[in-house]
Amino acid sequence: MPQRAKAESKSPSIHLLDTNVIVRFLIGDDPPKATRAVRLMESVERHKEEIEIPEAVVTETVWTLEKFYKVPRSEIAQKLIAILSYKGVQVVSPESVIFGLQHFADSRADFVDCLLTANSKLRKIPVYTFDETDFKKLGADWRRP
Repeated sequence: MPQRAKAESKSPSIHLLDTNVIVRFLIGDDPPKATRAVRLMESVERHKEEIEIPEAVVTETVWTLEKFYKVPRSEIAQKLIAILSYKGVQVVSPESVIFGLQHFADSRADFVDCLLTANSKLRKIPVYTFDETDFKKLGADWRRP
């Protein structure tokens, strides 16, 4: 019997994405790198490429955009939430990251505190902290250690 060719469902290989690629994509301050970052992200948006963005990279990106590039908090949240919605993007806990970005846009709290608050609310577990101010403002369930 002749063998039939199997239909291959080849999914794109996944890569981890670093902060500098996101920053080049959003800021464009290094034109050769920005062009490559835009091409990659367009490919990710169409799901021809698949990437994973770790929470640490989101955190570093927020810090870099806010502190170094002086991008307004609401714009940071809007742009990163848009990237997280691309078809080829994976995040370990997308709900927590998006919720954390929303808290960040609406508050003056550090992004890590916003991310902890999001995790606390979504998972219904309290945060141990000595920094009660931000957690009170964010409505987190927190405790002193």
